[in-house]
Amino acid sequence: MNLPSSYLHEPARSAVRFTVVGTTGTGIQYGWYYLFLWLFGLWFPDQTWTVSVAFTVGFVLEMVSNYLLQSYYVFSSKPDWRNLTGFLTARAINYVLQMALLWLLMTDAVGMNEKWAGIVSILVAGVANYLILKLLAFRKR
Repeated sequence: MNLPSSYLHEPARSAVRFTVVGTTGTGIQYGWYYLFLWLFGLWFPDQTWTVSVAFTVGFVLEMVSNYLLQSYYVFSSKPDWRNLTGFLTARAINYVLQMALLWLLMTDAVGMNEKWAGIVSILVAGVANYLILKLLAFRKR
């Protein structure tokens, strides 16, 4: 099956593929985040730490599929220790950025609720993540 990205030249092709994988990953991460917000809300009502734990669980569960899709589909590279190390470094940077945005958006100055803050932080950090991954994990040798 020829996807529209197959008609593009690099780097536009990898950017389109990254968007497809990123959209899938965003759905996976946000789905887990939302599920765990709900579960933790049932088990631990009014606990602020549940937002961070739910967000982290969603981030980690999405990361496995994201690595494989980034390797094979976006950057046409086989998984190896070098790109895994770069990927994990990029994801650590991305996690810090996402958490900072999450809590910034939930401050009284911005006032966004945890559900909207979660999706906005994932989307904004995703743009930076493409550049970080391209530089740290999947650059051509």
